[in-house]
Amino acid sequence: MVSHGLEQGRVDGDDGQPYSVWIGDNTCITHLALIHGPAYVGNDCFIGFRSTVFNAKVGHGCIVMMHVLIQDVEIPPGKYVPSGAVITTQQAADRLPDAQESDRAFSHHVVAINQALRAGYHCANDVACLTQWQIPAQAVNGGPGNGHRPAAGRLSAAAVAHVQQILRQGHRVGLEYADPRRFKANSWQSGPTLAASQESAAVAQIEQFLAQHPANYVRLLGIDPRAKQRQLEQLIQMPE
Repeated sequence: MVSHGLEQGRVDGDDGQPYSVWIGDNTCITHLALIHGPAYVGNDCFIGFRSTVFNAKVGHGCIVMMHVLIQDVEIPPGKYVPSGAVITTQQAADRLPDAQESDRAFSHHVVAINQALRAGYHCANDVACLTQWQIPAQAVNGGPGNGHRPAAGRLSAAAVAHVQQILRQGHRVGLEYADPRRFKANSWQSGPTLAASQESAAVAQIEQFLAQHPANYVRLLGIDPRAKQRQLEQLIQMPE
């Protein structure tokens, strides 16, 4: 992400002091997002891939999806901004829907996957060291538990929410897999691109694929069929 502040632009931070850019606690700013001051992003927010916030305020707990432009407005707390939205009037900002639990589960899962990617970088030459970076079950499944992944062959609740997001955007769901050696080298093998457009059918096919590859890392892809480009990559299975 890029955060760019201008000396003449200021917003009030939560500490009461003026800032060019303020980003709150527990907020996830994803790759290729741009936060251009004067800008305020509150606590517990998610700013999606390639989204831009400029001369605007995003309230606490907002979920901003991919390729969004937010400019010259104030987004009320707890709102959901869908992918591709252009919010440049306060009227449009005030009409935004509330974020749902599935949306928050998706954003939490992105954070968890970023932690897993960091583990891969730190442990590129030593898979055994991944144990110190294991993702808590509540980060992956959206609830309490003892492990860092759902039961073998089962898709986590957060990953199901991610599938919902992909299908809601009219994109296709794809899969890739890698054994531990290939994972360390970031050399993934292509899996199927699912024809299913219904969540239940897509989830069933993904779980079947996971069950067939219990010893592999598996990641989920969101593919834009019109642009013929992948939009998202998320790790959904780590082998024992």
